[in-house]
Amino acid sequence: MNFTLTPKQKKAINFNDGNLLILACAGSGKTETLARRIVRLIIDGESRRSIVAFTFTDHAATELKYRIRQRLHENMPSEPSLGDMYVGTIHSYCLKILRERQQKFRRFEVMDETQQAALVATNFYYHEDNGRGIGLDKLRTRTRTKTFSETLQRFLNTLNILHQQKINIATVDDKSLSNAIQNYAKVSQEFPNFFLDFNQIIDKMLTFLDENPEELKGIQENLSHLFVDEYQDIDQCQEQLIALLTNNGRDAKLTVVGDDDQSLYKFRGANITNILTFKDRYPNVKQIQLNDNFRSTHAIVEIADEAVRKISNRIPKEPVAKRFLAGNAMEEHMASHGDIQLREFSTEKDEATWVAERIKALHGTCFEEKDGNTRGLDYGDMAILLRSVRGTGAQFAETLRREGIPVVISGMGGLFNNDEIQLVQASFCLLARSEFYLQDEKRRLNTIETRQFIREKIQTLRKTNRIGPHSNSTQYLSWIDKQLEDLAQRSLTKEERDPRKSARIYPQAIFREMLRTLGILVDEKKAWPDDLMFNLGAFSNLLTQYESVHQWITPARLKGLNLFLSIWGARHVDEGGIQENAAMNSVRIMTVHSAKGLEWPVVFLPRVLSRTFPSSRRNQAPDTFLPKDLYAKVLKEYIGGDEAERRLWYVALTRCEKHLNISTLDRRYTKPSPYFKEISHILVSRDESGVPQYTPAPPQPSAQAAQIRVTYSDLEAFWRCEREYQLRALMNFSPGVGEQFGYGRQVHNILAEIHQRAIDNNPLNVSEIREFVTSRFHLRYTAGQPAKAMLEAAIMGIEKYVKKFRNDILKTYAAEKSFELFDQDVDALIHGTVDLLDYGDRDTPPSQRKITGLIEFKTERIETEDEFKKILEKIQDQIQLYAVGVEYAYSEGPDNAAAHIISPTDQIEKFADSPRIPIDISPQARENVIKKIRKAITKIKENMNSGNYGQTGVTLGNCLRCDFRNFCSGYNKFKSASELSIINSTPEEDQKEEVDQIIESIHARPSSK
Repeated sequence: MNFTLTPKQKKAINFNDGNLLILACAGSGKTETLARRIVRLIIDGESRRSIVAFTFTDHAATELKYRIRQRLHENMPSEPSLGDMYVGTIHSYCLKILRERQQKFRRFEVMDETQQAALVATNFYYHEDNGRGIGLDKLRTRTRTKTFSETLQRFLNTLNILHQQKINIATVDDKSLSNAIQNYAKVSQEFPNFFLDFNQIIDKMLTFLDENPEELKGIQENLSHLFVDEYQDIDQCQEQLIALLTNNGRDAKLTVVGDDDQSLYKFRGANITNILTFKDRYPNVKQIQLNDNFRSTHAIVEIADEAVRKISNRIPKEPVAKRFLAGNAMEEHMASHGDIQLREFSTEKDEATWVAERIKALHGTCFEEKDGNTRGLDYGDMAILLRSVRGTGAQFAETLRREGIPVVISGMGGLFNNDEIQLVQASFCLLARSEFYLQDEKRRLNTIETRQFIREKIQTLRKTNRIGPHSNSTQYLSWIDKQLEDLAQRSLTKEERDPRKSARIYPQAIFREMLRTLGILVDEKKAWPDDLMFNLGAFSNLLTQYESVHQWITPARLKGLNLFLSIWGARHVDEGGIQENAAMNSVRIMTVHSAKGLEWPVVFLPRVLSRTFPSSRRNQAPDTFLPKDLYAKVLKEYIGGDEAERRLWYVALTRCEKHLNISTLDRRYTKPSPYFKEISHILVSRDESGVPQYTPAPPQPSAQAAQIRVTYSDLEAFWRCEREYQLRALMNFSPGVGEQFGYGRQVHNILAEIHQRAIDNNPLNVSEIREFVTSRFHLRYTAGQPAKAMLEAAIMGIEKYVKKFRNDILKTYAAEKSFELFDQDVDALIHGTVDLLDYGDRDTPPSQRKITGLIEFKTERIETEDEFKKILEKIQDQIQLYAVGVEYAYSEGPDNAAAHIISPTDQIEKFADSPRIPIDISPQARENVIKKIRKAITKIKENMNSGNYGQTGVTLGNCLRCDFRNFCSGYNKFKSASELSIINSTPEEDQKEEVDQIIESIHARPSSK
């Protein structure tokens, strides 16, 4: 698309004289302006390495990098790469710096909010005998908190506020609370976990810069421009870091972009004062307003502006709806009569039916894009935005599916209102011997009641054809009884239990066996419906979040898992999200918060009620364990009030490009929102007489909707089996703990540090390897002989590598370098991370070194020549793709490439001359792999539109080792009686076999000293 720049955009792009505040109204082209400003700086001679840009999300970072790359290609076609420019979230930047400057942080992993809740839930109690756990049970007892859920949420809120307000724990005059906070720090950051939550990352970075002023000075000297997007949602600790990095805007020039009218996260600590007072706190500030809205029609702009003008604490603006004309001209973008529909209903059913009818009426109607081209609206052009998806979202989804309208609920909000998820959740409660809490009914079910609940759910799902007719509640409950017997055996001490039984259990493996027992494989001709599979995939993803901080659990910790599922999974996952690809050509249902930054030609805002917009809780401070009398002033800063609600309403309205549909309920105890009543515009229609006749046009997805993002792992899964790709990449089913075993990742981390030391002129000697690896090698929750065996394997493999390739290590150009390759031919973004890039001659001065070689490390176990050939073929595709990606991202090299097998033995040398195996990356080889990838992506898009994913793994012979064989009917087509025992092996047995083979390989060759 050819963008016509406004005078103010040009002014912002070309500004040079100090710090810059860009106030960007909704739809004003801020990403394009930001990208062009960065490109202009590069054209003017700024080093890419000296530019850093913070985005609010990873998705926003991807979009900004794509725009920068586009404009660089137009203006500097000989050197269009981003090079070493950093574009990403502030948390990722901090972790990158910490890992580069202090090796101890290489072993840390990041927890998001869901993982943090999983860690806290499972460590809820404090155990005096071993000093483990957090001790929230004592806080709950002392404060008389009613539920586990409330206790957990209050504790997480307390942690957040302590961080943002910099409250010293020593000043907290509450022994139970201070102990819990200290215990949380130990549980999260010490052995065996080594996790950092988002707040801890910022804290560690600020502490690091404070204790290492020379490091801060070095960062400041190498930074010329810092860009901060969504500045209105920055909290005080992040603002402190921004000020430090730029020396308060004196050393590096600071460009912040945001809109105070779109500040949504005050309840999480976002401080709108940052943007309101930016001019007063930084020197030499220029403020430029981008008031032209290129997204919405004039009627939407005026209605939204009328709503937000009632906020007193804001920067005044004059937004205008604009659209592009031929040449460089623009004009006001006028709405048509009937574009905005308002309705009141007496029942939820009537409202949902109206939404479905409107979708069908608008599907296939003519729509003019921003570039002037026209097409027919498709389902992917429409979204239903809700204050909370939980509960309400499922009602709309059910109505739309009944009408044959494809729909996807983004995030896991409302997930636990579905019959199939309640069935699985109740089953886990039986296995844990704990009560099942029905969230909506606010009641707890005992064992007998839970069993009856499971019977009824299976019957309901069977009656509605959600699961097959072969699903049998008696058989299923019998399976649960057998599992209880097995769990009882696993709960015994090592001396008491069956030696074939381990105390370890894997939630993901239990979940897959549930599906198998429910009959998912029985009826091969009629698969379970995709929307049900999406829900089960979302549950699998939630288990993955849990397993990522626990991996495996003991039977006793099943209660912790249920605590997490019932209090976080069922109540706090509205802000999640399945992959964007899964929503292709489907109506989206999502929260207003998660819709920030997105846009659609058609938007529905239903259930605009007096208790939701504005929220009935808008004047309540977050619940914490801090004494309210002492911290009243602090807690008040987190109260959104009416102004925060109006900002959220403004964001909801301005997601729409043209067809805005707002509805409410009007009956006893349920009344329309005052926001609904305020809407007054000449083009608003309030009944069917105001619905215009639409011009029909063949439905066609937008160019943006057609774009797909993939990794090599996604492509590899697709080549193995189309159905596996759908389950893994789109439906979010997790392969389980097998892929998270961790050995390969630990070896990669250690190799990256060894190569970084070479870059820093501090190479490691062979004599130091054993101590070095021992101090860094860390397998979470793996102990005893397996952990020792894998540590020894890592030492031997890395020793062997350093001895033989010491000179090559000294030529390291970069370790773990990411790239993003945009292929315009198939409109796809492919991203990956290269293990190692090197340069050719050690005598070359650092400033003149160029990328010449690419190496990918593998920790594959290869026992036969056939295995070697298959692995080599797989590695070859990956490395050839990465060679294309590196040249695209950095505008240079590589000239050669290799796969390097890290092994404690010489096993690979039975099949190759060296563990470093050359890979052909000639122009022809690169062209061939791109053709192969384009063919796969084209087929992926066809499958997304048709919904048909073939079980291609059956004919390719890949079912035997598929992670999802236990609940894919292709498994039944493939297996034979002799294979059954292999296929049914559990992840735990697979792991034991892997450990045994590692031990054998170590014993086969003594460790060298």
